[in-house]
Amino acid sequence: MSSMSKPYLVRASLLAGFAIFMGLALSFVVYQSTVNVKTNAIDLVSNRIPILTSINELIADLSEQERIIYEYYRSQDNGIFIASTAEVKNNFNMHLAVILSQDRFADEAGVIVKGQQKIAALFENFYQAMQVDEDNWDELRAILTKVSTVRRQLLPTIKSIEQQTKKTVDEGHKATLEQMAISHWLVIIYGISIVLIAGVISWYIRQYMLTQAKNTRLALFSHQNPNPILSVNNLGEVVFANPASEKLLLCVGHQAADFNYLLPSNFLSLRQKLSSQQDHNVTVDQMLNDHILQISVYWHEEIDAYDIHIKDVTERKLAEEQVKHLAFYNQETNLPNQYKFNKDIDSAITRGEHFSLGIFAIRAFDEKVSTLGLEATEALVKALVINISQALPTGVYFYQINDSQFGLLCSKSNNSLALQGLTKVVSDVADQSLITHCGEFFVELDFGYGCYPTHGEDRNFLIMCAHSALAVASENQHNNFCLYEAIFSENRQKSIELINKLRHAVAKQELFLVFQPQLDLKSNRVTGIETLVRWRHGGDVISPVDFIPLAEQSGLIIPIGQWILEQACRFAKQLVDLGYIDIIVAVNVSPRQFSHPQFCHTVQRALDEVKLPPGNLELEITEGVFINNEENTLSVLKHLKSSGLHLSIDDFGTGYSSLSYLKRFPIDKLKIDQSFIRDCHKNDEDKAIIKTIISLGKSLNLSLIAEGVEEESHVDFLRSLGCDEIQGYWFSKPVLPEQLITLLVEKGGDIQVEPLSYLPST
Repeated sequence: MSSMSKPYLVRASLLAGFAIFMGLALSFVVYQSTVNVKTNAIDLVSNRIPILTSINELIADLSEQERIIYEYYRSQDNGIFIASTAEVKNNFNMHLAVILSQDRFADEAGVIVKGQQKIAALFENFYQAMQVDEDNWDELRAILTKVSTVRRQLLPTIKSIEQQTKKTVDEGHKATLEQMAISHWLVIIYGISIVLIAGVISWYIRQYMLTQAKNTRLALFSHQNPNPILSVNNLGEVVFANPASEKLLLCVGHQAADFNYLLPSNFLSLRQKLSSQQDHNVTVDQMLNDHILQISVYWHEEIDAYDIHIKDVTERKLAEEQVKHLAFYNQETNLPNQYKFNKDIDSAITRGEHFSLGIFAIRAFDEKVSTLGLEATEALVKALVINISQALPTGVYFYQINDSQFGLLCSKSNNSLALQGLTKVVSDVADQSLITHCGEFFVELDFGYGCYPTHGEDRNFLIMCAHSALAVASENQHNNFCLYEAIFSENRQKSIELINKLRHAVAKQELFLVFQPQLDLKSNRVTGIETLVRWRHGGDVISPVDFIPLAEQSGLIIPIGQWILEQACRFAKQLVDLGYIDIIVAVNVSPRQFSHPQFCHTVQRALDEVKLPPGNLELEITEGVFINNEENTLSVLKHLKSSGLHLSIDDFGTGYSSLSYLKRFPIDKLKIDQSFIRDCHKNDEDKAIIKTIISLGKSLNLSLIAEGVEEESHVDFLRSLGCDEIQGYWFSKPVLPEQLITLLVEKGGDIQVEPLSYLPST
């Protein structure tokens, strides 16, 4: 550090020595000048005109007085000032005595005496003022001004004496003045030089002091820094360590002097690296017991030494790991989450590895949440995750995408057979009971897979492939495995396009209704009509099988269902006005439509708008509406029943497994699903199921109607069991409203039980 301030001190010393040399030289020159003046004066006094000499000396004495006081003002040397003042005073009195000896100059001598007395008084005041410690430079300058003023006031008097004798001493006078001028300019030049040199010296001294202060601060910085700092020489020896280094060593269980533990473990290789690279700084992380140290090494090339700064970043690293864990792991199950799933897929794609990704979901998860509660469902998921994690083979990575969906990243399983094997492993685990603090549970899983690069090379597309396959697997009740196929995307795109077109179907009047009559087997009369919707788009009639599920998924079933209800009520009112007051028009209600909070209000408004008696309207409800919130379902059904509506359960026997709702809910009719009717003439199992359903319905005083009746044998079998009504192609296909009215008019009262020849194409 001292090397930084030493040049300033050396330069300041050289300039100070030069100033002293100039002072000595000037003193010598001034001394020589004074000797010359003295010689000239003696010559004038002794050989020429003593009076003129005295006058000149008086003038010189006055100037000398002023010079002395200015010199004193500059140097502040009391001793020199007193001595010089006394000397000039004596000289002045001596020279004045010559003038006083001349009677003709008595008046002038009196003026000179008084002026000299004023100067003496001002000298005394100046001396006293110089002894004061306060900042009184203005007062001093005022006294100096007065001294100069008095001197100038005396000059005319002296000049008058001088003029009288000048002619006789002109030559001597000129010589004296020339010598004085030389001395005067030498003093001025020296004074200016001294000021300049003093300024430069002061600047160097100031830089020296600032550098010293900086060096002190730098030394204190290392010593008092809260982070460990080491200095290491070119031999790898620690030559300096601040107190923080000792504190850290004691904290981790080492001796305070074991500084080598703080050096990077690969310090030798780091030194070689620093010497070979342009940047002389490198930072590494290193473990010291249970602490994580961030070590920064800087190489001072000019002295071949190293500064090492150490920071304990244990808490920061742990916090970073915690944040990373929060960002990439599910907090409930501790599984990697969707973000980690995406990141690992991107990494695998970057490496160019062949892999498969799978997404599996807990079947009917929302129903489990609504029936079991959130706490029990979370416990179920945790238990499932633990069991699956223990069963997964090597090379398969497990992720949790959301509450009910999980991801699999398979580095080895890249074909259908291997993925089916993996699915079986996970499914076998899921088939086992899950024991939790909330009870024992069982789950079913559905799996969808996509492969890289077979199905795509983009992460988002691969995930979409897996989701598409999962959707297909979820729809298949008998197979929970599906590997993506290109047709899935085509179907998905078609579905999206169909949904977009369906949004405008009502406004474009593309939807229309057809009605299928329901025949009472005892009276052989049409007692009911089921309302069915069709969609005519682009010249083709689209089947409800194709667009009703899409309407359910997209939520369009709400406005479409409302439109169907309103149109059905209008047609029912038309039939009533035609005299068919006992015919009941049935309208299918989807679970999503039924769960809408304004459903009851929508039904009542549809009835009120056309003034249709509630007894002429029947709402067909699928068993799916009973799955969620049975109490709310019961409340809605009771409200509808109290309005006078008829209620029936559509597709009975294919959905909800519990039969308790038949006892609790105000149902009027059961519709036996056509899947049991279609083959009942040749399938004993279907016959047994139909017998059971009819027996159950009769015991509960419910009406029974069979769908999908197409064979004479179906009619005979159902009649023998006491089924109340039938519906199907054996009697009539769905027909347009005007065709149905024609059919009712033509058939009149009783209808012969025989297939109708009028089967319009719709």
